[in-house]
Amino acid sequence: MTRYLLFLHGFQGSSQSFKRKCIAQYLSETHSPIELISPQLACYPKPAWSQICEIMQSFQGQILGVVGSSLGGLFAARASLDYDLPAVLVNPVADLSMVPMLLGEHVHPYTQERFRLCQHHLDELEQLRISPDDTSVKQWLMLQKGDEVLDYQKALVAYPHTKQTVENGGEHGFAEFKRYVPAIMRFFMTYEKLDNND
Repeated sequence: MTRYLLFLHGFQGSSQSFKRKCIAQYLSETHSPIELISPQLACYPKPAWSQICEIMQSFQGQILGVVGSSLGGLFAARASLDYDLPAVLVNPVADLSMVPMLLGEHVHPYTQERFRLCQHHLDELEQLRISPDDTSVKQWLMLQKGDEVLDYQKALVAYPHTKQTVENGGEHGFAEFKRYVPAIMRFFMTYEKLDNND
């Protein structure tokens, strides 16, 4: 049975992001049978989450794990909880305190789609955010203190029970992400083996 890894980009991000390319390169270089799924997520939260759920249902029992970056990290945490999957959360959105600044008109830099974020979209995100009590060691929180967009300390509070890596310096995009890809794959394979032994 083919196994799949799901990558979820952040707000106004791309399905062909740098992190996605790092993972794809590693899978290719190691001749891994694991295939990477990286959807271009909708600009609005509810349709984006529907896309993720459709993928989960289409590949039921075949998803090895989820990697989510920034807003994709919020989605990945929810997917981890709802579908009982390991997840890697890279500089994830932890609370919505900064999101109101994003209200208004936007043009997606990759798809050129014009969209308008309103308060009810923030409410949709709030409904998807998991509680700190629902976090677990099945989720790996990866943070860099130099994140210029999100406060890493809020992520530590929001995801308290996770496996945690916190680095000095860095940036929101998570500098030198590539060096972690082998460890990320080992993390996912650990849970694959545990599930097979149940």
